[in-house]
Amino acid sequence: MPNPVLIVGAGPTGLTAALELSRLGIPARIIDKQAAPPTTSRAVGVQARTLELLEQRGLSEELVRLGNPARAGSVYGGGRRVFRLDFAQVDSRYNYLLFVSQAETERVLREAIERQGVTIERGVELVGLSQDAMSHDATPVKAILRHADGRLGPAQVPWLISAEGAHSTVRATLDLTFEGKTLDEQYALGDLHFDGELVETDFHIFPSEHGFMGLFPMDQRRFRLIASNPIGKPSKDTVPATEELQAIYDQRSHIPARFREMSWSSWFHINSRMVPRLMVGRLLLGGDAAHIHSPAGAQGMNTGIQDMINVAWKLALVLKRQAPPALLDTYEQERLPVMRDVLTKTEGLTDLIGSENPIVRSLFNHLGPWIGGSGVVQENSTARMSQIAISYRDSPLSANHAHGGSLHAGDRVPDMPVRCRSTDGDGWQERALYGLLDPSRFMLLVVHLAESTAASADLCDAMRPWRHLFGVVELAPAPDDATRARFQSVFGRSGSAFLVRPDGYVGFAGGEHASARHHDAYCRQWLTAPAQTPNHPD
Repeated sequence: MPNPVLIVGAGPTGLTAALELSRLGIPARIIDKQAAPPTTSRAVGVQARTLELLEQRGLSEELVRLGNPARAGSVYGGGRRVFRLDFAQVDSRYNYLLFVSQAETERVLREAIERQGVTIERGVELVGLSQDAMSHDATPVKAILRHADGRLGPAQVPWLISAEGAHSTVRATLDLTFEGKTLDEQYALGDLHFDGELVETDFHIFPSEHGFMGLFPMDQRRFRLIASNPIGKPSKDTVPATEELQAIYDQRSHIPARFREMSWSSWFHINSRMVPRLMVGRLLLGGDAAHIHSPAGAQGMNTGIQDMINVAWKLALVLKRQAPPALLDTYEQERLPVMRDVLTKTEGLTDLIGSENPIVRSLFNHLGPWIGGSGVVQENSTARMSQIAISYRDSPLSANHAHGGSLHAGDRVPDMPVRCRSTDGDGWQERALYGLLDPSRFMLLVVHLAESTAASADLCDAMRPWRHLFGVVELAPAPDDATRARFQSVFGRSGSAFLVRPDGYVGFAGGEHASARHHDAYCRQWLTAPAQTPNHPD
């Protein structure tokens, strides 16, 4: 591949794309029209699933050190707490919502790509592009870039990723509709020091007849406040003052508090929109260029990061001629439903907690303790918010053959203690399952119910043509009863095999009756053996 993939935008989405591609051996060029990195906090919530993925890339520890883990969300109404959403039951070591400035999240990602040898070209803006999707040219995307000194220059690349944000030049050039709506309400936002009784272990939501207000703990008694229907009149020439936010708080909260030392504030509207396509020829879209929505539930930045983790390994395999081009089609097939679900859920949550209807408010205050206290509601709500419930079961890339466990093709692999051994003959040892996954390649998990069981020779032979693309590890349950019970619940009570994708989701799941032929057929469809390398352009 003569030229690097061009990534437009150096926010969390673009930085993740650059990290993943460079880590997988694909040259990446990343540009951003801003002369310097933003310093404001902007998106502040990092979800459990994002932290799991960043952990595999050696980045979660620094973010956790910098941030504040909120282990619950308290929701109030009628002068009391209506219910508390507890993240303790989230099936992840990150059973909390981490609040940390987006500036810090970007710094951690930026330093990671610099270690990969990638430098952000700042003050460089994409101002025009064209492509010949039918061309056999290895670099069919032609871009015009404007540099900081005003100079215009061409760039010819094999692929371009739009991570430009809501005002995407790529989306506008393609004339892709940004389907959705703009909510009528104005919102005020401010980051400030809080003197009062609200605990920093929770984020706090105050629905009321005046509108919505939320407070999100950053660190050292600093909170992010977001509120609809501000008391003052928003203007493009002003920002919310401390006095404005104090008045909003006093109007909507029964808990005494005083604000001081505001570091940033802004007015904003909420848009809820998404594109109908994520790939047009050699142009890929992700993050805010593809979907924008309410900040309710802290989903936006996390969704953008996971967009890129989904697409980068697929693009890398195609560019290396280790997979057919059809593999890239699954990016759109998998992520569009996720984006649609995020928009639907955040719109519904915004409508509920922001409703000023007295009947809705009364029903919420009276029924909230009963509904919010339900174990099923608690478990489902926290799993969805933390994004560990995201699944690609309906993807063409997911092949499920009967087995007795709860883990199916398309599901995220859960972490747990296991006994394991490699096919190199090492003895059995106890490890965390996530420590066995590899974000750079597929992993074949051969599951036994006892350590003495041998790996299937037929299975190993069937996978041999693609052996350079994945690692193999044999699993057995850890010895204690509780861990064994969970192992059997997830993997079943008989032998099975799971081919795990580089993004930590199961591609192929098969029980003891899934033959080596099924595994072979899956690999033939989605991977390219060296002797079968097709002649298609980069």
